[in-house]
This record gives sequence, structure tokens and C-alpha cells, in this order.
Amino acid sequence: MHDPKVTYRSVFGIEQDPPQWNSAFKQANYGLPNELVEAFQSAWEKAASLPIPSIKFEKWRWLDFSQIGLGDAQVWTKPAYKLEVEFLPLVDGDTKHSDSIHEGLVISTFGEALRRYPELIVRFLKQNSKHRPEKFQALAEALARDGLFVYVPRGVKVDGVAVAKLHGEMHAGMTTTRTIIWLEPGAELKLVLDMQCKSPATADTLFHLGKTDLLLDEDAKLHVTDVSIFKQEVTTLRYNQARLGRRAKLDWIYAAVATANGKQSLEVNLEGEGAEAEIDGIYFPAEGQKISVDTVQNHLAPHTRSNLLFRGAAIGDGEAIWRGMIYVDPVAQKTDGYQSNQNLMLGERSEIKSIPGLEICADDVSCSHGATVGRIDETELFYLEARGIPRVEAERLIVEGFFAEVIEQIPDEKTRNRLGERLLKKFEAS
Repeated sequence: MHDPKVTYRSVFGIEQDPPQWNSAFKQANYGLPNELVEAFQSAWEKAASLPIPSIKFEKWRWLDFSQIGLGDAQVWTKPAYKLEVEFLPLVDGDTKHSDSIHEGLVISTFGEALRRYPELIVRFLKQNSKHRPEKFQALAEALARDGLFVYVPRGVKVDGVAVAKLHGEMHAGMTTTRTIIWLEPGAELKLVLDMQCKSPATADTLFHLGKTDLLLDEDAKLHVTDVSIFKQEVTTLRYNQARLGRRAKLDWIYAAVATANGKQSLEVNLEGEGAEAEIDGIYFPAEGQKISVDTVQNHLAPHTRSNLLFRGAAIGDGEAIWRGMIYVDPVAQKTDGYQSNQNLMLGERSEIKSIPGLEICADDVSCSHGATVGRIDETELFYLEARGIPRVEAERLIVEGFFAEVIEQIPDEKTRNRLGERLLKKFEAS
């Protein structure tokens, strides 16, 4: 059995190490159908051919990943996550595996899906073969053998809320995950993805690379919450992409609150007429942390609607950068698009940049944006202090209220509480 780790210096142009890579590649693909192996090989070759993102690129000018020390890191392709699935409310008073509740429904780890449902993965990859990934995105597609796979067949409407808990341990070096959520025509699902990852305290380099794909076919409806919490020492890079068919509806809640440094990318492509998307998110860098968030709303068909709200805060010397873009294709007449970014700076050394943008190529549309960056209103603090509430407690209450509009939309109480506790720990630690 080959060692599951491999240096990936060749990807970054530092040095070539093909024998070691080939060993790891063969192990990761052992027993998989040729079509899957070919897809992963193609992604690897794409990753090797693309330039390394740097601050010279507009999307990367605010966060320099070249300083992380990835050249000597190890890549881990062996699955490390365990999956627990429950439904709220519980079915017949007990937690059951998804396959026993709705015929044809699949909720499994990505690694398990590669072996149990390869034909579904191949079908999905063929539908998404036209996109043009950048280097890290292609790398995730090539190496990820862990994560989550969700498939809802045509016309299936899943009862209650499915809560998928992915718990694992991160090894020193780089860990990759892939999440695919696919709803066929007329399918409906409410899903909470709760991802937790432990890591060794002694690791020099901890880097998580993730790729998430949401595919909503015609008339599909998805309400998804994505909460991923890592230790503060972990650097994360996550690509999140959604594709919506005719009259598809997406409600997406995304929390980027952990990690030492992180870049999160959310792209929603409204490809079918009448598609709608609601996107809500939060980010909160604390002392020594820097988070960059890119959001894109691509209106590619007429009569589409998108509404985005991202709220962020920074404390200590934490730094956050949000870049948003609404793009309207020339064919996307009758488009309704909006984006809002609201931010609180909680420390004298905190820094937040908010960069909204519009690119409108159609003439019959309604698109706008709003962005705010400021500190806590002293009037609000005075009001609370006048009622005997200490200043620190008053600031905490204001921050909790600031994020509440997003957090309260999470349909799982345990996930809401855990996310709130993590935000509180950041506040208290600074």
C-alpha cells in the first residue's frame, strides 16, 4: 500500500516529482471507473498548466497565498471524514439513513459515492465540464476524495430538514474536500451541512482546499446552510458554485468565521428563465486572521432574480475583504438583482474593505447594491450602559443582534447555537 501523502511541489512549479505523484494518484483512484480516473487526470493536468494566483490578479490582490509555505506541504488523499445524517423532525422518533426514507435519495461521503454511485458522479461531471477553473479549483477537482455527495431524484420532496454532519481530523499539510448537491427536476430539499475538522496542534502547515457544487435542475428548490468550522491555525480556500435551471429556487446561507487566513468564493449562475436565488452570509476575522470573500451573481437568462446579503465584522487586528459582482447577460432582460454588504469594525486596528460592482449588458433590468463599513454606534452603547449593562457586554449584544438576521434563518437549532458560540469565542478572545 502506498503512502497516502505526496508533495505537490510540481503543481506550484517548484520542482518535479512525478513518481511520487503517480503513486498517490493510483492509490486515490484504485477501483474507480475509467471515466472518473480520466476526469481527475484531466483536472490535474489543468491545475499544472494554469498560473499560480498572485496579488497581480485582481481577485487575489488582497490575500497573498504565496506566503503560506505550501511548497513543502503534504497532500492527503485518504478519506478522513465520518458522516452522520439525521432528519428534523425525526422520522418515526428515530434517526434513519436517508436511503430508507426517500427512495433514490443519496446522502453520503464523496469518497463513498465515488464507489457506490459512480454513474451519478460521471453524469454530474459531464454536465459541469464547460466551466473554466483556476489553478486551486482544478487542484481540488483532481485530488478531493472526501466530502459530501447529495442527490435528490426527479420529483422527490424530502420531508423536514436533513442535517449532514461531517466530522474529521486534518493532517499536517493540505486536505481537500468535494461537495456535490444535485437536485433533479421538481426535487425539493432543506439541508444543513455542519462540517467540523480537528487538527494537530504541532502541525506547521494546515491548509484546507474545498470545492462545492450545487446543481438545481428545472423547478428544483434547495434551502442549504453551509457552516464549516476549523481551528484558527488552518488556512482555507473554498470554491462554491451554484447552477440554477428554469424556475429553480435557491436559498443559500454561508458562514465563513474560522481559519487563520481564508478566501471564500461564491458564484451563483442563474441559467434558466425564472430562476431565483437568496444568498446570505457572514464572516468574522479576529486577531491575526484575514478573510477574503468574493461573491458573483450571474444572470444568464430572462426573468431571473437574486438577492444577496453578507454581514461581516472584524475585531483586534482582523482584516476582511468583500468583493461582490452582479453580472447581467444581454439576453437576461427583466432581471432583478441586488447585493448588500454591511460591516462592523470592533477594534482600533481592524480593517474591512467592501467593493461592490455591477456589470449590466441588458437594458430592461432592476439592479442595485449597497455597502456600509463603520463602528458600533455610541448612542446604542450609551443606551445599554445606561441600563446597567457593562460596555463589553453591550458590545457583545450589539454584535449578536448584527448577525442575528442571518443566523436565525438556519433551520437547525444546534447548528445555530454552535455558530453563535464560535462567534462569541472570537469576541471574547480579542
